[in-house]
Amino acid sequence: MTGSIENYFYHGFYIFLMITVITCSVIATKLMTSGFNSRSISLFNLYFYLGMAGFSWLWIQNIFELTPDFRSGVAMYVLSIMLLQLAIFNYDEKSRFNLQVIAFSLVCAVFIFFMKTINQLAIAQLSYTFITLPVLIYVSFKRAILKSNIGNGVLATALCILLIIAISQLAIVVSGNLTVAVLYSLTVVGHATVFVMIGLGLITTLLIDEKKRYLDLSLKDPLTNLYNRRGLQFILEQQRLLTSKHNSKLYASVVDIDYFKRINDSYGHEGGDLVLEVFSELLNHHLAKQDLCCRLGGEEFLILSFEPSENAAQQKLETLRTIVETSEIVFHENNITLTASFGLTRWQQDDTFDNLINRADKALYSAKNKGRNRVEINL
Repeated sequence: MTGSIENYFYHGFYIFLMITVITCSVIATKLMTSGFNSRSISLFNLYFYLGMAGFSWLWIQNIFELTPDFRSGVAMYVLSIMLLQLAIFNYDEKSRFNLQVIAFSLVCAVFIFFMKTINQLAIAQLSYTFITLPVLIYVSFKRAILKSNIGNGVLATALCILLIIAISQLAIVVSGNLTVAVLYSLTVVGHATVFVMIGLGLITTLLIDEKKRYLDLSLKDPLTNLYNRRGLQFILEQQRLLTSKHNSKLYASVVDIDYFKRINDSYGHEGGDLVLEVFSELLNHHLAKQDLCCRLGGEEFLILSFEPSENAAQQKLETLRTIVETSEIVFHENNITLTASFGLTRWQQDDTFDNLINRADKALYSAKNKGRNRVEINL
């Protein structure tokens, strides 16, 4: 009866693993089609498939009561960790360490097949684990903190558990109590737990990144990659910039590219789009890191910044105006020059976002009426 219960447990355990792998792979593949790094997700899928192949091999050995072949199992472990390294390292952008990771892992996997004792295999697996996992843990935890993504935290936790398993195996080897039964139980249960956690961590990471991506799409202008009006209001509400007691030093400026319609008429929409992109880059490059800039619509932009005085705010805009005036944009064989007008105002007590923009707009109209390519103030 006991043996029958154990068999049911093993079969249920492996079926659960298969369902987890298939689910993670399907979700990851669906998300891959919506704009994620396909290289990284493909590597994650290969990691899941190879890991599942390793667990399936253990399952087959259990069903047919075959003598366990730990060499193939350890080799699959090394290759699966290699795929996991490549998937994590290449998640944001292509890693420059891909060849080193592949070469080192393949050499280790081949070397394993020349080992004859369980002690040698255990030490080889432990050595590979201690060399590779600390870096993966560091990268995953760093991403979890920098990106505020709990999925990366789950990945890092799973890798920490894998490292703890390796330390436990090392303790067993040193104590001299290493047996096939002990190694089998610790490897299967521990690695299966980690396997499921990595799947959950990946899916959580992808779903959070997907949510952030759609939020960015709704809050940012796709042409200039600046915040749109809705995006800026969202940031203002999050940071409570219009309700702070210290906002007497908050200045707003509405900026408009002069005679933009002429540019569109002369160079077409392609030329006009290029001007908007370059103009946005100029603003971003020459504004302070803490300043906020958004595209209100068309050729109109908004700048929010904290300045020590009205003169400092005006001088910042004069500097921007001069930079725009002296810049040239190369479009095909043409050099496009442009100017911009600026309307400046300061935040006042009980101001709303719309009130602030309206006052800056009035200053902008004044700048246009006075000949454009200038800074006007309306406090």
